[in-house]
Amino acid sequence: MHIAIDILAAIILLFFFLAGCYKGFLLSLLGGVRVILAYGGAYFSGRYIGFWLGEIAHRPRIVTIPVCAGMTFALITFAFHLLMCEIRTRHVAKEKKEEFRRPVISCLSGGIIKLAGGTLSLILLFWLGDLFLVGAVGISIPGSDQAYFSRFARRTVYEAAYQLTPKQGRELQVASMAHMISNPAEGMKRLERVMAAESVQRLLTDPQLAKDILSGAPDRILKNASFQGLVNDRATLDELRELGMLSGNETRTGLSEKLAAVGQNKKIQTSIESLRARNMLSTDKIPLLLRDPDFDIILGELVK
Repeated sequence: MHIAIDILAAIILLFFFLAGCYKGFLLSLLGGVRVILAYGGAYFSGRYIGFWLGEIAHRPRIVTIPVCAGMTFALITFAFHLLMCEIRTRHVAKEKKEEFRRPVISCLSGGIIKLAGGTLSLILLFWLGDLFLVGAVGISIPGSDQAYFSRFARRTVYEAAYQLTPKQGRELQVASMAHMISNPAEGMKRLERVMAAESVQRLLTDPQLAKDILSGAPDRILKNASFQGLVNDRATLDELRELGMLSGNETRTGLSEKLAAVGQNKKIQTSIESLRARNMLSTDKIPLLLRDPDFDIILGELVK
């Protein structure tokens, strides 16, 4: 399957290059502008409208973000396509009338511009498809781990996410978050391991810890046996760091203070109660839990 991904990507990119050669510099430049505007629109649509839609519609943002971004990208691309078709029609009529042949430099520059824009578009579509598939059914695109293009696409997404995210002295944590963004399937697997860990299950099912967290008192949380079990579980803490949820510099007191702040968050309180009422915190329902809107709200509040 991974060979099919690479072959398909190569064919599509070749098509972009030949299309750029045929269109020439001007139309290819407009195509580049289209890609930039489409990317910008998709980014802001996914980041703001996707988050907002996921919250008001009570749907997982791992689904609403790529859907909003993809629709915005498609609409902007279609609008530019109509404009460029009109310009192209005029050019063809002029070329036939004046027997004009486009210079080679115009063809080559157009092909390069179109190839660059097509590469970025293909990367975005691959990532959105991968993200949507993981959010919908919990699996990545088949063969994507071995395909050269998918590895190139994920590396590009990683670099973009890392560079666009404010660091504020959290370089390692941002790098972990960027890695999970670029490879959502791996992030889902890590979440599954975290949620299946005995120390985490004790946290979720310990009624005393729930009371301690809701009290907002870090000292009470620090003394809780379930909390102590988590901070002593190095493997789970490492998974949380790889997910970008911890920086790796937190102390036990710092973690207890974070949990105390969580206990005062009304959205998290409501979501946890909803999950408990539907018995979604049991180990046999972890795949469903990870795609549940209430769990998505909790994660969104934790990484703010």
